[in-house]
Amino acid sequence: MQIGIAHHQRATELRQVLKDLKRASSGEFVNAFDSQIKRLDNWTARVAAIGQVKAGKSSTLNALIGEIGFLPSDVNPWTSVVTNMRLNVPGDPGSGARFEFFDEQSWDRIINGDPNLREAAKEFLPGFDPEILRAQTEEMREHAAKRLGPSYVKLLGKKHDYDLLSGDLLESYVCAGAGSSQVANDDKVGRYSSITKVAHLFMQSDRYAGPTIITDTPGVNDPFLVRDEFTCQSLDQSDIFLVMLSAHQALTEVDVALIRMLALQDDKDVIIYINRVDELENAPERIRRIRKDVSERISMAVPDARFRVICGSAYWAQAAMDRTLSEVTLDKLIRSSMVEEFNAANRTGHPAAQTAREKLLLASGLPEIEQALSDAIDNGTGARLIDSIRQEAGFQIAAMKSLYNRQRYELQDQIEIYGSGRTAEYREQLEDEMTLLAETYTALAELIEETDNHIDETVNTSWVAIQQKMDAETARFMKTQRKTIGNLVKNGRDNMQNEVDLLPLRVAMEDRLRTSYDQTRNALDRMLRKGLSDALTIANRVTTGLDGQITMAGLPGKNVEVTFATSKKSLSFDLVPKRSLMFWKKKVDLDKTVDAFRRVASAEVKPATNKMVEAFTGTMTERAMAGKSRLTLVARIVEQSLNDRIVRLREDHKLLKSADYESAKSKIMNRLHNDIEVIDDRLQVIASKESTFSTEQNEQAA
Repeated sequence: MQIGIAHHQRATELRQVLKDLKRASSGEFVNAFDSQIKRLDNWTARVAAIGQVKAGKSSTLNALIGEIGFLPSDVNPWTSVVTNMRLNVPGDPGSGARFEFFDEQSWDRIINGDPNLREAAKEFLPGFDPEILRAQTEEMREHAAKRLGPSYVKLLGKKHDYDLLSGDLLESYVCAGAGSSQVANDDKVGRYSSITKVAHLFMQSDRYAGPTIITDTPGVNDPFLVRDEFTCQSLDQSDIFLVMLSAHQALTEVDVALIRMLALQDDKDVIIYINRVDELENAPERIRRIRKDVSERISMAVPDARFRVICGSAYWAQAAMDRTLSEVTLDKLIRSSMVEEFNAANRTGHPAAQTAREKLLLASGLPEIEQALSDAIDNGTGARLIDSIRQEAGFQIAAMKSLYNRQRYELQDQIEIYGSGRTAEYREQLEDEMTLLAETYTALAELIEETDNHIDETVNTSWVAIQQKMDAETARFMKTQRKTIGNLVKNGRDNMQNEVDLLPLRVAMEDRLRTSYDQTRNALDRMLRKGLSDALTIANRVTTGLDGQITMAGLPGKNVEVTFATSKKSLSFDLVPKRSLMFWKKKVDLDKTVDAFRRVASAEVKPATNKMVEAFTGTMTERAMAGKSRLTLVARIVEQSLNDRIVRLREDHKLLKSADYESAKSKIMNRLHNDIEVIDDRLQVIASKESTFSTEQNEQAA
């Protein structure tokens, strides 16, 4: 099957309709349709594979792109490379790769971290030794410098481009290989991996109907914390998530938290793949229990979550796709792996597999993953793009139709005036009408500028307010914890390790975020609706038919969704003792304990806070910009009407003042008839394409 074929076909059809409308339009409408065509052409399906180390992400992705052994599948945890496989992306090279390196600033952040956090953590978190973390990172840096020699400094902040891509090349940049004490300086494996931040692989694939970027991310339980941040950055840019679980440890707390964050975002699609079932004893029965446990735990954590659970084996998929393996070899693998029993128990409803390759492929779960990806593109992220463009283009069509009908009426009215001999009366009206047009446009421009300023002020003020509210929630939480820590001291539990649950703080911040967003969105919407109403009132002085055609329905950003953040669920700590000569009498320094907790907890939740503020600001700005574009559409209609009519009226005025009146009248009449023919052709094209942007489709998009 071709993944995303339905979306690709709809996009192709829509692109042609937009091109036809562009050819039939004039003025600013040409630019508007051109912008929508570019938006359609530049869209890419973005898929991210995430999960714990050794869950089999790379092996599964190799199967998904049909290239067995392409991505290194036994990567040492030292690697920190997010790898983007860019399939069929317009503007990309047909093949090759680009590897981007850390710059000096990024490297310093890895080495040094937050000094306040490090000092507080050293005092406060049991078992945390910042010197060990620093030593590990320094070792990584020294290893890179040793292997790269004088070129090390020159490479920071740079990139390497290649026209051809190979497994050996990938191993040099994304596979860390062995440790620094075991790798010779001339060893190519992992030569650049310590300084590689992201890898872009350019590929063409018939398996995907349209442009697709598939991202292989570091494991979310990787001990090197910097990889969490790179993983989160890549997730922010993705729309479809393939969550990889291992059948040996199907669902951990980290996985549940990750799936919860994904499921809370309405515009994200989640596919859960339980891999490595080939390694289970009594796989059919075990996998039934695992699938049931996974589904129940996710449903408990996120009651309204929509997700699809697929079980299988990337190993089986690779075997089925390996053309060097004979049917006899594959039959032996099937008999030794309970493949047929697994299919009988878990693949009900699928067409019966006949050959050994078909049986292995079915058992692998790869066809189900491909179908789930295709459904997510066709009916999820891709469908949202199509609906959004249809809605905006529908407004453009309504505006064009109103403008051209008005122009046709005016032209026909002029023909009747000349035919009836009322030209003297018409000459007297020309100057007044040109004045009205200019005044109307000026009034509209002033209104839109004023509305824009109010909207910008609202968005900017809300950004400051939400930051203050997030800080207030953190402060409130810290105050509560002071009481908790004080009670621990009072009850004599100063020798015990304690743990603070950060989830209540996260939930409180998310609730405050959504409440604040709803309030600001409602205020913004009131401004947009009033601005549109006032703009249409002004526009009706010189044009008609826009009322009800341009609305603020279906604006993006109805709700704010919290983007991904790297924060712990809880913090463990020891109470800080007072300094005393009588070391056997341990007393707690409450102020130091609370201050240490405050510094560590604040630093821990800061990334999550920043992500929430970014989500708030980004979503609100997107909604405001979409609303402004509709206000601008009204101005565009009036401006084009003004320009067309003023040019026409000035030409008429000049001709009517000429000495040869009859010749002038004849030229004007010919031009009027030609203009009407052009407008009729445009209206005919609009009528033929209007069904593509029906009210029903626009309502579905909203």
